[in-house]
Amino acid sequence: MPTAGDNARSMTPDLSKALLNPQLWRLEAARRRRQLEDLQTFLATLEREYAQLEAQVRGFEERYGAWLGRGWAQVETLQGELLRALEVLARAGGNQPPSPPPQRRRQALPELPAALPFPAPPASELANSAPTLKELHRRAAMRLHPDRAHDPADRERREALMRDANLAYADADRATLEALLIASGESPQRLGGFDVHAHWRWLERCEHIAQGRLRVLRAHLVLLRQHPLTVLAEAVERAEARGLAPLAVMAARLAAQQQELQQQLYIGARLQPGSALSAAFLAQWQQRWGAEPPPKFAQPSCLSGS
Repeated sequence: MPTAGDNARSMTPDLSKALLNPQLWRLEAARRRRQLEDLQTFLATLEREYAQLEAQVRGFEERYGAWLGRGWAQVETLQGELLRALEVLARAGGNQPPSPPPQRRRQALPELPAALPFPAPPASELANSAPTLKELHRRAAMRLHPDRAHDPADRERREALMRDANLAYADADRATLEALLIASGESPQRLGGFDVHAHWRWLERCEHIAQGRLRVLRAHLVLLRQHPLTVLAEAVERAEARGLAPLAVMAARLAAQQQELQQQLYIGARLQPGSALSAAFLAQWQQRWGAEPPPKFAQPSCLSGS
């Protein structure tokens, strides 16, 4: 599959050459249409890949919340109650209030923006068709006939051109007939069966949209694959494949944390404000909360193995 850089280089048209040869622009347009279709197919594959990964991660997020959401809410509630109790002890002893307890960092999943729609092909391309070989020969005869000469030299030139046109018609040489007509003033788009300028602009717009979408999709796939929730989901799946129950382990750790916080709240409520014990209790939690980084997720040690 060509890369975006390859597409950018290979899809660059040479309009000046195309205008000189309708056969060339038809071949170039067909080539670029095939490249655009290949790129659109590749984009559809990336869109499905992103949608599947996002669905898997969101499914794990729901399962994580069902196992641990309530436990996390209780831990954070108890941490808040303990903070308020510590602030009472700090004010009574004239000490600095403790820092807030570490909170979970909730990083939202990347949101893939909607794709821009591709513009419809030019109406002229849908309505017109290239003229037949016979029609090209008839037009050449009308433009090049010797009877339309202005002087003997012009007649001689026209006779030579008509011989070339007759030979090209006999040999079914469409390119030569088209070149003779363009040289005599025929509009290139009449020969091509469509407005080459409109067709080129339409192809350029489609290619611009496709290449832009390719960059967006690749960037969002990287963000989604590196997201902490995706990393945790993959770790949990690997652990479960080995017969472990990591979410149950996480839930047990949260339950133990709740029990510890409840015990600490019980102790703090019975300490005498301003006493040496209350000062030591306050210093303990100031140091502990200051040293603990905010957790992203509760990840048990069983997930760290291979």
